[in-house]
Amino acid sequence: MQHDPRDTDAEPGPERPRPMEVDARALRGLAHPLRGRLLDELGRGGPATATLLGHRLGESSGSTSYHLRQLSRYGFIEEDPGHSGGRERWWRVRPGGWSVAGREFLRDPETRQAAAVVLHRYFRERRESFDVWNAYAQARPEAPAVRTWGSAAGDSVSRLRMTAQEAEEFRLELMDVVRAMSARYLGRTSETHPGTESVQLQTALFPELAEARAWARDTAEGAGGGGDAGITESSGTGVDGPGGEPDR
Repeated sequence: MQHDPRDTDAEPGPERPRPMEVDARALRGLAHPLRGRLLDELGRGGPATATLLGHRLGESSGSTSYHLRQLSRYGFIEEDPGHSGGRERWWRVRPGGWSVAGREFLRDPETRQAAAVVLHRYFRERRESFDVWNAYAQARPEAPAVRTWGSAAGDSVSRLRMTAQEAEEFRLELMDVVRAMSARYLGRTSETHPGTESVQLQTALFPELAEARAWARDTAEGAGGGGDAGITESSGTGVDGPGGEPDR
């Protein structure tokens, strides 16, 4: 799983930083639900302070300040050099984003719960982001923004028959193309490029396994049709929080 929120502050060209490889300690630090929301908001809106983020997310500045410091501690964000010297620190997403070997962490009993929380939230937020746009576009087809972006936004599905090795090679080649085409847009902000919006590009490649579909049906029936059984973000993840023990 690779998370490249927007790279608004990364520099285009060969010097672009590589994604940070998330270790077990950082994974546990990311499992706190508010930290995921803060990362997403910084990626979408660009550099911000704890106070600004608190207003946007409906949280106290004390809480956002604490969790921003923890995100910085684990390497996900850093202070924004473009806003230095003020009374309050400005934060930005780490240039280059981050990458986590989620499947490997799921196999380790020590990190399984934290990995499940992070992956669950990551995929849920991807679905929700796309659903919000689609729902708004359908409900407000005459809205100026929908008329402007309607032909630009879209999705497509292709079904191919591949071996696992062929699929991996295909995915890596596709990501190379995406990175090359994205380079020209890196470093932009709403101030430097008026009229632009944060645009999210989602890619997914996965096998349509009969055994996985059967498992999903059995799981849904066992959970009474509720889905997402056994995944929570409230406890048992080994994360630190205000007044709690920091991760070791």
